[in-house]
Amino acid sequence: MRSATNKGGAFMNFWWASQGRNHSIVIDHGTLWTCKQGNGVVPEARRLLWDMKPGDIVFHYGQQYLRAVSTVTHDCVPFERPPGYTKMPDETDQGWLITVDPIMKNLNLPWQRVAELIRWGSPGPLRRDGVPALKYMSRLAEEDGLALVTELGISPPVSDEGTFLGLPEDTWGLGETDAVALAAVRQEQAALRRHLLGGRPSAPCAVCGEILPAKLLIAGHIKPRSESTEEERKDFKSAAMLVCALGCDALFEWGYISVDDSGIVRRGRTAETEGVRDAVDLLIGKKCTAHNELTAPQFAARSHLAQSK
Repeated sequence: MRSATNKGGAFMNFWWASQGRNHSIVIDHGTLWTCKQGNGVVPEARRLLWDMKPGDIVFHYGQQYLRAVSTVTHDCVPFERPPGYTKMPDETDQGWLITVDPIMKNLNLPWQRVAELIRWGSPGPLRRDGVPALKYMSRLAEEDGLALVTELGISPPVSDEGTFLGLPEDTWGLGETDAVALAAVRQEQAALRRHLLGGRPSAPCAVCGEILPAKLLIAGHIKPRSESTEEERKDFKSAAMLVCALGCDALFEWGYISVDDSGIVRRGRTAETEGVRDAVDLLIGKKCTAHNELTAPQFAARSHLAQSK
């Protein structure tokens, strides 16, 4: 997993915690805790607790909804079973504890929407069919964590000195994008979207062509951001296109559609359901209005990456 780093060298990672019925109790206590199973083994999904560091972002999931977002405040330490953690058969009360500080609570983002925003399969929290997996902790890729943060409209935590994870909030444009923490990456995304909209209250989706209000248009990276160089990320004229939140963004992001060398929308990966196939069929053969001499290399790079996986 790629990590966002600050100038001081500290790492910020994204994590997913599936907590079930005890979420409403332990989130108020600000804890994540685990112990060995009855056979004395600590499963990989539990051992991830040891890898979490102060400043990391945690998404708390329980009973079909994303319920809260927090930041890790202290390293993992040995700790006896705290309140709210029901003792299972053969478990001991000796385990390990992480403390967190909630950024947002009382959320109700359904897992179906989460599945539209983040990738499926290991090591993430969703199975290969997009359904939440039955495991305690999961790693989230940088892009997936940022997608959830953007969806929730989270304002990142700021210290008394006005910084986030040791970084000034206006650092975008002053250093490398991979050296910028959550606040600055979100600022980069916002600046990219503003550039594409150009002050318009509505604009056409580059894929389906429908004219939509700005709030339904997304700055979708043509070449995945995680695979782009610093120069590519900062070249707003070629980095992204406006795609609608009504389906085109997800279909392009997940590779169900692609754009060929002539700028024509083509079929991509095999659709798993009839609904996805129908949505793709409506777009095949359309001209992608974002395809030009500047963006063509990015579309080609995305297609090459998709074929190599």
